[in-house]
Amino acid sequence: MRVLVANKFWYRRGGLERVMFDEIAWLEAAGHEVAHFSTTHPENQASPWSDYFVPYLELGADGGLSARGKAVAVARMFYNREAARRFARLIDDFRPDLVHVHGIHRQLSPSILEVARRKGVPVVQTLHDYHVVCPADVLLLDDSTVCEPQRCIGFNYLPCVRHRCVRGSLGASALSALETYWRNRFLDYRSLVAAFISPTDFLARVLGKSGWRGRPVCVLRNSVPVADTGEVEDYFLYAGRLAREKGVHTAMEAAAKVGVELVIAGEGSLRERLEATAPDHVRFTGMLPGGQVEELLRHALAAVVPSEWFENGPMAVLEAMAVGRPVIASRIGGIPEQVRDGVEGILVEPGDVAGFAAAMRRLADDRSRADRMGEAGRRRIAEAFSPARHVEGLVATYQAVCR
Repeated sequence: MRVLVANKFWYRRGGLERVMFDEIAWLEAAGHEVAHFSTTHPENQASPWSDYFVPYLELGADGGLSARGKAVAVARMFYNREAARRFARLIDDFRPDLVHVHGIHRQLSPSILEVARRKGVPVVQTLHDYHVVCPADVLLLDDSTVCEPQRCIGFNYLPCVRHRCVRGSLGASALSALETYWRNRFLDYRSLVAAFISPTDFLARVLGKSGWRGRPVCVLRNSVPVADTGEVEDYFLYAGRLAREKGVHTAMEAAAKVGVELVIAGEGSLRERLEATAPDHVRFTGMLPGGQVEELLRHALAAVVPSEWFENGPMAVLEAMAVGRPVIASRIGGIPEQVRDGVEGILVEPGDVAGFAAAMRRLADDRSRADRMGEAGRRRIAEAFSPARHVEGLVATYQAVCR
């Protein structure tokens, strides 16, 4: 098949791009042809299709844009004419069987979906977060606490504005709410996509509760290949963004209670504050290439995923299981669909410092238990989260929408 993949970033920014780049590699290995569409971000990986990419504009407050530049960036959230023009040219030149989009909001915009519909090319979209129903993307009320029960139901996004859910800003929250309302109420976004892919049953249920109807939602779990194991050392590992909703502070407090070493690999807005309050046994490595993170995972006692938001199939869980290490994680979002409590790891209530500390102590004192959980996780990756299984489901979805 000929597949045109679109995403607003073409570098490994996070878990979304990890999934996307893996899918492209697996599809090409299976004999499918893949073209690319994105923005011209300075960190982009090389692409033979980069001549079609559209200029990147940073919408954030620190983007360095003039007043006119900010106005252009805001307008592009709703409809990006340049993206539509270049995307139409790419479709004409590549002639895809279908378009597969990932994250396109606020940069590429739904303009490219309208182009695909006009040219008769079906669209599949993978939902990596909650953007289609949540203006803040992450189901966090007032940018800090989980939005449960969900406030924004149907086409009512005023709760996002009232609680300032986007960066704690009234203006940013109002703009995001308006963009979501316009996209879903007036543009009828669902009519532009033939099928949605969700990495978890949890996200599929969120869509249903939000009143999202009219298009199939196929659950296709994120996947990783199994990898080599290693000699276990005396540390636990947190690998990910250093943001409040990731619960890094909970992992630090738990490690301090038990007196075990915690290695923190990643960057984020909280790094300076976390380092200032970190005890001696907590070590920060900063952002590391994927291979170095995998090496740290391979030798860790366990991976710690203490999230305090509705994680949607996090790669951090799967990557630890793939190298045969157990996972201590929050019982929230899609995480319980990945790791089973007492089998591949230990699940703890979000924010429960004592619970995370007890889990760390349990595995530190019983290495054989940790190894058994790690081996069970590696088997589960091979059986339920393998690349072969993922590609099979992906191609089946493609074929269904093409029919």
